[in-house]
Amino acid sequence: MTDASVTLDDFLSAAAARQPTPGGGAVTAVAGALAAAMGEMVLNYSVGKKDLAAFDQSNTEALAEFRRARLALLALMIEDQEAFAAYNDAKKNAGDVSAATRLCAHVPLAIGATALELLRVANRVVSQSNRWLLSDLAVSGELAIATVRCAAHNVRVNLHGISDARERESLARECERMVAQAVIEIRSLIPTIQTIMNPT
Repeated sequence: MTDASVTLDDFLSAAAARQPTPGGGAVTAVAGALAAAMGEMVLNYSVGKKDLAAFDQSNTEALAEFRRARLALLALMIEDQEAFAAYNDAKKNAGDVSAATRLCAHVPLAIGATALELLRVANRVVSQSNRWLLSDLAVSGELAIATVRCAAHNVRVNLHGISDARERESLARECERMVAQAVIEIRSLIPTIQTIMNPT
């Protein structure tokens, strides 16, 4: 089991190795955590800045949201590996594979939903953040949209193994809605950043 205590090199080596975990789900969660970290950095350079003093409370709240998301995503990285371990155990020991597959779909959905919230927070603070750090907020946004899209792949790959048709259809709809909302957010965020950074 790979957790947040390992070095970056060890994590990448583990992800590259011929072993099931950490796999795409865990890597997706880490990408989301990086998105959150970039958002935190932008706001750490914004809170307390004299010309942004009017936004200190809002930016401080957003900073806390980014931090909570980062910690949640690191926890989901572990949950994703645990879910796959439960799935493998169910397959080997004639357990409830459908229940284990449900978990394998719900964890990435939570990862994607968390990344979607990162995009919403970024859009909320884009016009009240340190303009010299907006390229980093763009990095945050691009990593967040990638996280949502990758999480959606990890949800979809597990849908066929869920026996309840209504739950399967509900998860598919929720997944598509999540991606669509994330696309709306990124299409707002990046042009706004570009306009602020390069005013005409």
